[in-house]
Amino acid sequence: MYSIKSYFLLAALTLATLAVQTPAIAQEENESHENPAERAKLRFLQRVDNNGRIRPNALIDAKKEIDEMRARQARRIKNNIYEVSDAGLWNWEWLGPGNIGGRIRAILIHPTNPSTMWIGSVSGGIWRSDNAGGSWYPSADFMKNLAVTSLVMDPTDVNVMYASTGEAFLTTDGLQGAGIFKSLDGGATWNQLSSTSGMNFQNTNRLAHHPTAANTLLAATSASQIFRSTDGGDSWTSVLSTIGIATDVKYHPLFPNNVLAGTASDAYFSSDAGVTWTRQTTGAPGKLPLGRGRCEVAFAPSTGATMYIADTANGGEVWSGTAGAGIWTRMNTGTNYMVGSSNQGQYDNAIWVDPTDPNTIVVGGIDLWRSTDGGTTLTRISQWQNFHNGGPANSAHADQHVIINHPGYNGSTNRIVYFGNDGGIQRATDVLTVAPTTGWTNLATNLGITQFYGGSAAPNGSLIVGGAQDNDKLHFTPANGIHNWRQPSTGDGGFAAIDYINNNLVYGEYTNLGFLRSDNGGGSYAPKVNGLGDANNANLALFISPFSMDPNTPTTLVAGGRSIWQTLNAGDNWTRIRVPTADGQRCSAIDIAQGNSSNIWVGYDIGRVSRTFDGGGLWLDAAGLPARYVTDIAINPSNNAEVVVTFGSYANDCVWMTTNGGLNWAKRTGTGIDTLPAIQVNTVRYHPLNTNWLYVGTDLGIFASEDKGLTWNITPHFAGNHGPVNVEVDELFWQGTDYLIAATHGRGMFRSRPRVAVYVNLENLNPGDGTPENPYRLLQDGINAQGNGTPLFIKSGTYQQGSLIFDRRGQLIPQNGAVIIR
Repeated sequence: MYSIKSYFLLAALTLATLAVQTPAIAQEENESHENPAERAKLRFLQRVDNNGRIRPNALIDAKKEIDEMRARQARRIKNNIYEVSDAGLWNWEWLGPGNIGGRIRAILIHPTNPSTMWIGSVSGGIWRSDNAGGSWYPSADFMKNLAVTSLVMDPTDVNVMYASTGEAFLTTDGLQGAGIFKSLDGGATWNQLSSTSGMNFQNTNRLAHHPTAANTLLAATSASQIFRSTDGGDSWTSVLSTIGIATDVKYHPLFPNNVLAGTASDAYFSSDAGVTWTRQTTGAPGKLPLGRGRCEVAFAPSTGATMYIADTANGGEVWSGTAGAGIWTRMNTGTNYMVGSSNQGQYDNAIWVDPTDPNTIVVGGIDLWRSTDGGTTLTRISQWQNFHNGGPANSAHADQHVIINHPGYNGSTNRIVYFGNDGGIQRATDVLTVAPTTGWTNLATNLGITQFYGGSAAPNGSLIVGGAQDNDKLHFTPANGIHNWRQPSTGDGGFAAIDYINNNLVYGEYTNLGFLRSDNGGGSYAPKVNGLGDANNANLALFISPFSMDPNTPTTLVAGGRSIWQTLNAGDNWTRIRVPTADGQRCSAIDIAQGNSSNIWVGYDIGRVSRTFDGGGLWLDAAGLPARYVTDIAINPSNNAEVVVTFGSYANDCVWMTTNGGLNWAKRTGTGIDTLPAIQVNTVRYHPLNTNWLYVGTDLGIFASEDKGLTWNITPHFAGNHGPVNVEVDELFWQGTDYLIAATHGRGMFRSRPRVAVYVNLENLNPGDGTPENPYRLLQDGINAQGNGTPLFIKSGTYQQGSLIFDRRGQLIPQNGAVIIR
């Protein structure tokens, strides 16, 4: 059971943008196919406007529009005007994963009650544990933004907490944040500090609270500034303009006049609690050389003098310095602890110093490394390939972002340390003895922050698969429960498909169209790229490239890079059915018509939309559509001439429809008070049984239309509606014709059953399911199964029902005579 404290708790406000100017970082190792920079560029490309930009505060503005829509919705319901158009959506079921986790950059532990912990997910918000990480539940979903990067607590009042938002470790932009938030009730509620609502704080990478003085903080931001506040965040003063974006800042826990700061290229030291600063990476004698790359900083708590910098130069270096004198010594170079096939330390870089021993440190890049001699010798203590490997977590996940010790750490009887990374949070019970495959505990129970790109379901729901950020292809067998998703390997997964006739055939991909097939229901995969010329080439295929299964013949699939490819034999061989376009665009979306396999539509990353009606012999381009990233295409399953195409960007023109095979197009974003906000639309689906009903997944949840996009409604906050509210929804897909599944980028997967009709017959003595063949016996059961817009068909007769609660919009339709309710 997914633990929640109110029906709002599953709302999650996720990212808006990632920047395109990212450093060249290749995959971390051949087995992983994880490439943070390429992922960042893709997510930026998906969201830019026609001028190649993303409007500042675009996500926050969209959230305001949604709040206004919800307020209008509430007024309508209060006045018994049930005009909300939810296209049958009602209760949502969380599918998990409840054992996988996702990317986090913040861990906070209560100083006197260490069983209470919080983590900050970069797209799933703040989560809390009351049993030392044994299980988690979401918190603080009323925050305006949940791209959380840092969490700190006021040492003089544990009820006062701060959270920074906006992930930007690769570039000057990133997961768009909304400044800094403050809680006065121990993290139960959060409010944005109005002083941080501007661009200077949009991406705040790290916070540090003074270890003894109340209300005193430092903030490292992507505006290349260190800011200081002495009034609890009511006001801020810029105390340092940095070279490169500021990524880290730390007070010495016992000697707080000593402060270190790190940036994307440099390091700085302050001896007056952060008021004035001296650059440490000048190349002068006793200082660090120029060109260090991202610098993470740390003090040795047991001494007033020793401090460390972990930088990304030469595959990762460790430097030790002396506070006051500011003399630095290179302790380690050439170990390449940040390197797989290349250096990605700009993305993953962490350092921790033992509070009891200044010579014991742990540094993290892709994996974790320990030293007991001040960094001179580094020993690998994790091996990301063994994080799951089809079974329990035997190591730490890849890509280290934060390391924090237990508050009671004493170097002898308590040597507990926690590690945050792209897989969530793991614990080493003894940091001095933990080894690559022993001594690790994964703390992912109910930590529902997995970032999916896409998914697929067997028609009977017996298997659901999804491709996730740095967690590859994840497999869910509902009979095994939400805490038993299976993860054969890590790395970035993408689109997925399950053969709807033979569920043993499962398809997935690594990045850049690295197409794979499983012949044993996802137990193992093998590459299937024979003839697939764009496969595994970032110049020819997008980081997450589309493929689509033919709804008429499941062994026929179409995939897209710069060319369009087709297989007729389940991926064994591929044939090019469209050559690259003259402008070299890469395919971003594909759909194939129900009932006509020759009718194929494709979309591209700079706005081209094309269709073929003869299986690829002749391609025609659509005209009059936005010149932006095509996020999805949906062909009406009952009328192939009708097609919906969605586009990226925080704009008011992201949904378009043709009713004549592409000759003419009309915007379908609604009108007046029933219009979609200016928001990124990622995915669109028709209801297979009622094609007037449309659903779109956006960066802030799901919207529904009952009239093919003429009017829209945001999924409502009804009691019991524990769904993907305010979270980024990357793909919507169907389980058969009954269940709509939302693959979210930050809160796992959810499932709803938007019924087109519900049936009740008092003569049915069997447990009903609301279908015509097996109707419910009780009226209230039928009402409970309705969503707004779902008609309720009631067999004639006299129903002795007592009191009934009619709380949803939908017709009550008597069948075969009068219906009497008593």
